[in-house]
Amino acid sequence: MIEYIIIALLQGIFEWLPISSSGQTFVIAMNLFGISAEEAYSLAIWLHLGTTLAVLLKFRTDFIKIFKSFLPKTYTVEEIDIKKRNWLVYATIGTAITALPLYFIFRIIISGAFSAFQGDLITLVISGLLIITGIILLKTRKIYGKSTLEDAPQNEITKDSFLAGLVQGVSILPGISRSGVTVSSILLENYNQGNALSLSFLMSVPVAIASIIVDIIFGEGLVFGLIDPFLIILLTIISFLIGYLTIEILLRVAQKISFGYFCIAYGVIAYLIIIPFLVNP
Repeated sequence: MIEYIIIALLQGIFEWLPISSSGQTFVIAMNLFGISAEEAYSLAIWLHLGTTLAVLLKFRTDFIKIFKSFLPKTYTVEEIDIKKRNWLVYATIGTAITALPLYFIFRIIISGAFSAFQGDLITLVISGLLIITGIILLKTRKIYGKSTLEDAPQNEITKDSFLAGLVQGVSILPGISRSGVTVSSILLENYNQGNALSLSFLMSVPVAIASIIVDIIFGEGLVFGLIDPFLIILLTIISFLIGYLTIEILLRVAQKISFGYFCIAYGVIAYLIIIPFLVNP
């Protein structure tokens, strides 16, 4: 039980840093706590429920207004809320296009336990993806967009949100930081940093919930076979509370510190440790 609580605590912290919370929790669950790769993947996906609830609470005003914009014209809806709604819709569509096939491909890879070194090989894959994340972060850290969602025409919002969604879908792979690559992609589309951060977290909610549902269906509910319902609820509460309490300070930290170097160093160290072991077991 303590092992799972530790993983939930880490999820609540890592979610706000561009270091791939799913990659970190996946590696820790598999290598330190001996959880199988398939179960560790399902657990990493499920733990996003708590931090997703934290995002919903943190941005509750935005989500309430977005929800009202879907209703018949009973409420007064501002143009910016319609633009945020449309951004979420097209971003979610884009995410589904890339995330679904990558999810099934990764499931196939980790389900084939053909080698005694499977855990090490998967860790190398995740470390390689972290290196890619680090390079993306370093390449985009000095980009400061000037456009705002308020000023963007609808045709640009459709294109930009769809492309940002396609990029977000790649983060279904542990090691690719969702916040890192989506913020970077939105900055490259010339939106300012404030918009990039807020839009990145708004667009995370529908896909996080969808990914949990997909994993329950196609992952055959592995997380429920791994731990009992009471513990699942407890872990969700823990990741929610830690996530909500740390979101403000860690987002500030993420903006001031370049985590690209951390991601690259993490990946390189993993290769230096694991490759010699694979060559001379």
